[in-house]
Amino acid sequence: KLGCSPLKVFQSCRRALSSSTLPFSMADFLTSDQLWVIGMTASLPEHCQGARVRHRTDTIYLVVMAARIIAMQSGFAMLEAAYVRPMHAANIMMKNVMDMLLGVLAYFFFGFGIAYGTQPAMINDHGFDWAFWFCAFSYATTTATIDSGALAGRVNFVSYLLLSVIMTGVIQPTAVQWTWGGGWLGRLGFVDFAGGAVVHALGASSALVCSLCCGPRIGRFAAYRKWRGCLRWLFLERDSAEWYQGPISHIEMKVFLPVMPIHNPVQALFGTFLLFTGFLAFNAASTLSIVADADLLAARVSANTLLATASTAIVVYIVALVRRRGSIIAVPDLSTALIAATVSSAGCCDSVPPLVAFLVGLVGGLLGCGTRRLLEKLQIDDVVAAVAAHGPPGIWGVLSVALFARPSCVSKRRGLLFGNRSQEAWEFLGVQLVGCLALTAFSALSTFFIIHIIDRIIGFRCSRNAELLGLDFMEHAFDDGSLVASPEKSYLKAAPTEAHDMESLVQKFRRRKSSSNLDLSGFEVSNSEGEPAGGEVPDPSEKPEVESEASIAAKQKEELGLLRTRIQGLKRGITDIRTDTVYSPHFRRTDHAENSIFSCELRPPTRPSARSSLPSLQGETRRSASKP
Repeated sequence: KLGCSPLKVFQSCRRALSSSTLPFSMADFLTSDQLWVIGMTASLPEHCQGARVRHRTDTIYLVVMAARIIAMQSGFAMLEAAYVRPMHAANIMMKNVMDMLLGVLAYFFFGFGIAYGTQPAMINDHGFDWAFWFCAFSYATTTATIDSGALAGRVNFVSYLLLSVIMTGVIQPTAVQWTWGGGWLGRLGFVDFAGGAVVHALGASSALVCSLCCGPRIGRFAAYRKWRGCLRWLFLERDSAEWYQGPISHIEMKVFLPVMPIHNPVQALFGTFLLFTGFLAFNAASTLSIVADADLLAARVSANTLLATASTAIVVYIVALVRRRGSIIAVPDLSTALIAATVSSAGCCDSVPPLVAFLVGLVGGLLGCGTRRLLEKLQIDDVVAAVAAHGPPGIWGVLSVALFARPSCVSKRRGLLFGNRSQEAWEFLGVQLVGCLALTAFSALSTFFIIHIIDRIIGFRCSRNAELLGLDFMEHAFDDGSLVASPEKSYLKAAPTEAHDMESLVQKFRRRKSSSNLDLSGFEVSNSEGEPAGGEVPDPSEKPEVESEASIAAKQKEELGLLRTRIQGLKRGITDIRTDTVYSPHFRRTDHAENSIFSCELRPPTRPSARSSLPSLQGETRRSASKP
């Protein structure tokens, strides 16, 4: 309770009691756990007595929990690889492995010393708390991994590793020193139990700056609008808007893969589940002990974290009703809401009642999904919703301590909404708000200057050819055999980006785009078997033949009849139909309206007759139902 180690307490008490004749012993002042530590310390050799700084149960607890937190790296890697195109998946895995390995070195040599003022001994390590160092590193490496999700599929590999090392070894330890290490925010009374702001919001603000400076993936936004004025310099945007909108040459059209919201939903949900199980250890490990009644706090924290995460079941249905007017739950919404709800519990899971923890998770999940939608509207490419899931929910959880804290056997705080309307409570809310703003601003500004320095030296974003061919090959020499089979890929591999004469290609692309009157965004061409059609891309400047009004009216009537027939078939469970689009066997609706019209093949439609493929409207429906 005095902030001293048990060994120092033991030595002080022994000196005091040896010079007095008081009728009591040290056992009257110390708990059984502290007496055990003192006894084990006294039995060690003199040069090793400083190593016993905590109960062996606490040591095992910290080591096991930290190992589970580090295992969250696998969940981050699985989730990110599921969101990017397959040709970038190995690059994602490599980034998550390398940033952890290099982060260990950065945190060992200078990160821990910045955070807590005690540098680990290189040779003579007697008396150093390695269990606590191991746990502290697991929090630092989690912060650095948030950048990886926002930059997936378009960042230079070496540049990302440099940013990750600085984040693990400098930025996050500095934030820890301000708060948990006894710095100015800690002295003001700032409370962040498990890192809602110190870990999650800190990493999210850095990821937001990374996304702005790196720009969107090629083809992510078909109508991308570039920054204007000095903002172009601030966010390192040197190319035209068409550079980001999609392929701009015939060769690039051959190798370009459209950007999808998610490429492997099973892998994404598996990665999300790994992160959820890791977060249970992430919050509970912040107790740093399970002796001296700290086990009660660990149990309460674990229960509140689980209840906050359970609110995701309601969040996803609310999002489905608002966005889709139905009960269809999208995989990205579920993943984002679950992570956001769990993150929102990090800052307050030790202070709020269980029901309030559920409500905090509910609001956090809605904040995560809403922020994701807002970033899409602003054309900020946050690939795995790292900013949305870790930023606003983390800040909301920290502010919830001042609003919803309620006294219990493990916490003495009382929030504004539980009867504490004193000036001290309002000041505490202000301290929480100032702490969140200070941490996020520090992370954003530090990341901004680091990215500009890295970009001046080696470049921050990967080359255009590397993004189109795949970072797996360009960064890690992994070839799945497509380079040999595709002459276009072989050309892009051999030719540098400058050989394309980008400015002339952009001007040509603008002329072709302005001369076309077709609008096929959101559709992809397929043949009669439902497979994407191949072949050469025709000249889009050729205008279609103008049909008469009578012919158009006849075709519309035929379309209406086919639509009615297919609805009848749907009622019998024979087929399915998207009622928001006109039926055509040559166009299949996709989830991406961003695809360029020049990335698909245009062929004249050859509609099958209603008599041969579908039952007609003149009494054929009932007779055809009895046929096999």
